[in-house]
Amino acid sequence: MQGVGELIDHWKAENLTLVPPASKAQILETFESLGSTATADVIALYTSLGGMREMDKALWRLWPLEEIKAENSELSSHGVLFSDYLICCWCYRLKANPDGTSSVLEDRFDGSEPRLVASTLEAFFHSYLADATRLLDGAALD
Repeated sequence: MQGVGELIDHWKAENLTLVPPASKAQILETFESLGSTATADVIALYTSLGGMREMDKALWRLWPLEEIKAENSELSSHGVLFSDYLICCWCYRLKANPDGTSSVLEDRFDGSEPRLVASTLEAFFHSYLADATRLLDGAALD
């Protein structure tokens, strides 16, 4: 997945505490235990960066694998929760696509179906780097 290094540099410039990368085996096991598939882009992300301990300046946070396991106590056909905005005002899900990538869905937990935000994880992060506020405020940029 292109752009992971740019994301890491972005968050390091904010002096965020980044979690060390996970192993491929840990990532595969985590997603499998949640009834999902860790696609190549998810593996590329988490083998480069294990998550974030605090929110970034855009008020978004990428969860470490242990938090992904804890926050997905109920399996969902809409994918695996992996991040949140504004201390869980709403969260984002990863759902495996047939082409081996993962789409990103926004889940507001308001009774409506999660909404597609980006057709791939790479597209999500491209939009995030271009204009995080617009992306996270609910504007579909994909």
